[in-house]
Amino acid sequence: MAHIASLSQLQTPPWASVDGQLVPYDGVRIHISAEALTRALSVFEGVKGYWDPASETFSLRTPREHYERLLRSAKLFHIPVDFDYPEFLRRLEQLAAELLVRERDLWFRPTLYVTEGHWGEGTRATLVITAFTQQKESGEPMRLGVSTWRRGTDVDLPTRVKSSANYVVARLARIEARRLGYDDAILLNREGRVAEATGACVVALLDDEVVVPPSSEGALDSLTVRILERICHRDGLRLVRRPIDRTELLAAQEVAIAGTISELTLVSEIDGFTFPVDGVLARLRASYLQVMRGTEHLEGVEMVATDAGRALVTS
Repeated sequence: MAHIASLSQLQTPPWASVDGQLVPYDGVRIHISAEALTRALSVFEGVKGYWDPASETFSLRTPREHYERLLRSAKLFHIPVDFDYPEFLRRLEQLAAELLVRERDLWFRPTLYVTEGHWGEGTRATLVITAFTQQKESGEPMRLGVSTWRRGTDVDLPTRVKSSANYVVARLARIEARRLGYDDAILLNREGRVAEATGACVVALLDDEVVVPPSSEGALDSLTVRILERICHRDGLRLVRRPIDRTELLAAQEVAIAGTISELTLVSEIDGFTFPVDGVLARLRASYLQVMRGTEHLEGVEMVATDAGRALVTS
């Protein structure tokens, strides 16, 4: 399905940002001996920017939180960071000015590739930012399968680190899911409880509570879930972070997946068990999109307007 397809495989933008300089996308190079390649040593984020048709402006959503999570991932992997938040923001805005298309949203992938050093000695990383346009249309409900592949524990490969290495098992799980005719897969942890989907967190409605697995279960510390939690608090819904058994998920009232790209995408089926797509989570999804698009204010959700939209309109 289009909403889970890799944007980087569908598009070839003209520009990328490499350590703050615009570089032709096809000209970005990393040496074969870099630890980014020999040990899959890189950490990344996914930042979303939204086009507002009413005001014809373009704004980034929660870029500071993404920057701070990138710093945490880098710290846990002993990767030095040599840019501050204003510089991070400048680089996002610089790329947006080149790639923004009217009436389209943009998804940015800032990735810290370890390009120098060996086994933690003399480590240096290069920040490469790519960006891809997204349609504003909502994604259709998804069909999922529970994968035979498992998410590791915190002492295997910490899921609190948003690293490329963490997505190797996700890739295997998604290949398996597509072979079986599903759109995506649910990964269980070693205890057989729900961890996450291949590129998003799992959200379930259980006993009229919105429930998500915590990081200790193998789920990424999701910034999207943080926003959903604020919406639930505002609207009188209870959001709980706790373990979810496989059978508990299959017997849930409703299910969705949450992430920067997928936003809150409803799930219509898991392994033959069907779920309604017009209930509580559908209303939560509508509220989330209104907040992201700026038509509804939510305390604590940062919106950073850029010059890219204004420049596009006046050009």
